[in-house]
Amino acid sequence: MHSRIGQPANNISVYLLAGVATAPNFMEEFREVLGERLTEAQWEVRHTELLFPYGDWSRSLVQQLREIGRDVYPLISWRKSLLTAIGGRNALAAIQATYPMDAEGGTLLLIGHSGGGNAAVHAGHALVHEGLVTPERLRIVQIGSPKCRVPEALRASTLYLAAHGDPVTLLGGWGGWERRSNGLLRWNPRKYAPGVIARIPIVGKHPDYFRRWSPYLDAQGVPNLERTMEKLWGWLHSGEPDEKGLTD
Repeated sequence: MHSRIGQPANNISVYLLAGVATAPNFMEEFREVLGERLTEAQWEVRHTELLFPYGDWSRSLVQQLREIGRDVYPLISWRKSLLTAIGGRNALAAIQATYPMDAEGGTLLLIGHSGGGNAAVHAGHALVHEGLVTPERLRIVQIGSPKCRVPEALRASTLYLAAHGDPVTLLGGWGGWERRSNGLLRWNPRKYAPGVIARIPIVGKHPDYFRRWSPYLDAQGVPNLERTMEKLWGWLHSGEPDEKGLTD
């Protein structure tokens, strides 16, 4: 299978979207390692940036939780909420300020942790909806995120990664009603799920996907950051799921 990030010019821009009450440098090491690996693989990394669609840890935690709650459980229809979600709008504004919206911009990779993964889907949908980016140029990775419905146009471009026992990944949902061949409606819990879903075997809990040092090493001495990177990197270059069966 061809690389999922293949573009004629080999250009790529990477945005990492943090979740709630995140330290300013929380995903910085992951950003640096990914940038180095892309460069070694002969990619022209045009831009990398860490975004805080709900603010960092200096902003009110209550306010951030309130905003993410509205984005995960919108009061309006989920399709309308895709363009009104607070995190998505904030991320969209930051991306528009630095990403070339012409073909020279190459691949746009959005990687979101926790609520940042939801903001990545919402921002990606807005970019496609407004004709600023095509789905073929967009890649979205959600890591330890609440489940949110992914529009059909983005499903093939979206990867969802979760560790066993991460309580945040139990929030939200992908479900929707669909009509059977006999005309009856049935509930499909994965109707709007990301195209690829996989587990990450990490040591620790929800905040620990990007840890690189002891005690966040598995029995083989591999750190969480590398396990997370392995899943992401394999998907970017093959599109093949590493495993199936993530529990809803």
